[in-house]
Amino acid sequence: MNFYQDIFFRSLDILRGRRTIERLGFLRESQFWDATTLEAWQLARLNELLEHARSSTTYYARTLRNIRLPLESVEELAMLPPLTKRDIVANHADLQSRTIDRGRFVASRTGGSTGEPMRYFWDKRGMDWNRASVYRSAEWAGVALGERTVQMSGSHFDYTQSQKLQNKLVCFLQRYRELPVGILTDGILESYFERLNAFRPTSIWGYSSGIAAMAEHVARRHPCAPLDFVRAIITSSETLRPDQRRLIDSVFGPGRVHDNYGSREMYIGAECRQHDGYHLHSEVLIVEVVDDSMQPCMPGVRGRILLTDLSNHAFPFIRYEIGDVGSLASDAPCPCGIRLPRLQAVEGRIADLVVLKDRVLSPPNFTLIFSDFPGILGYQIRQDSIDALDVLVVRGAEYSDRVERYVMGSLQTLVGEGVSLRLKLVDEIPVSESGKRRYIISRVGRVGTP
Repeated sequence: MNFYQDIFFRSLDILRGRRTIERLGFLRESQFWDATTLEAWQLARLNELLEHARSSTTYYARTLRNIRLPLESVEELAMLPPLTKRDIVANHADLQSRTIDRGRFVASRTGGSTGEPMRYFWDKRGMDWNRASVYRSAEWAGVALGERTVQMSGSHFDYTQSQKLQNKLVCFLQRYRELPVGILTDGILESYFERLNAFRPTSIWGYSSGIAAMAEHVARRHPCAPLDFVRAIITSSETLRPDQRRLIDSVFGPGRVHDNYGSREMYIGAECRQHDGYHLHSEVLIVEVVDDSMQPCMPGVRGRILLTDLSNHAFPFIRYEIGDVGSLASDAPCPCGIRLPRLQAVEGRIADLVVLKDRVLSPPNFTLIFSDFPGILGYQIRQDSIDALDVLVVRGAEYSDRVERYVMGSLQTLVGEGVSLRLKLVDEIPVSESGKRRYIISRVGRVGTP
């Protein structure tokens, strides 16, 4: 019996009226289903979602009006219209279910990691499935729920929330520590190095940029430091660059990095110890890769990624275009034994560190600022010199002088004195020819150049 999984976390589920550990047990078995069984499960959940969405939301009553339900195969999903971030912003109220108890709604927002902030709702039932998917991803990396864990993400803007007594107590009981990477200096990184050695976590979760900055600091200040107590480095929420993977592996040990693909809206897939693509959480969501005509791409062919969350009935995401591009893997079985489909590669949400004279700023700082108020449809930060930033903003219907003052004032506080900010209002943010979306572009420096 595992105390943390079978007693502590299960007790938390009972106290909160949740079923996360039960869902985790299900996912441990379903990951070995054959393709026919998996597709039958997906089709049943998909038709439940579509019937519910059409009958309980104004948006889908309109967009699914001429669609014959139930669908006879998962492939028929391709007949449905895609859902973009701008669709969600424009139809926020119409996407909310009228028949789901509002007590099951949990308000959330994207950090705008593709440069397009967005507000939406979780479904508490769906949150159980998604959280269980995260726990399963950790098992694929060789660590288990309840082992000592360090989280290297977040921003100093919301760090005070984690320091409240109740949250600190929960983190302590879960054997969980937070080391925010929003603002990094040599002093902060050195204190994190000391805390890692004192706490000795078996896994580190977080943003690739922040963990890479930590790895660079260790390589520079503590070469050959014994950190083999860390069995897995789990990166997520940003695109992991090959140079970052090499750097982190060189400090913590070969094969330690396990990249996860996900977002605040949903958890999508993760690497196993074979490091050959991302096993998809296909019992919880359907992943499509399509071309510009919205037609399915063959395995190995890069296209736009669409997501259908089978678990969120409060705020349905059906064929949601997350803003990333990627390619599906072939049907060849993975040597790890897991039979879930895989994404071979993912590209998107590219961001640089902003390097200033006295500090290094990681992407979370900017995503939080731009998503604090509605009214910004897109943004991009460009840095060509150490003392100036260009701030490109695409205005939405709710954009106002108040929003502008808040954003620019917050950015000025973030970058400090001596750094000038130049606001540029634009009609759209260009996407590179590769399809990658870069919301921070810095030509000043990379990891390790504060």
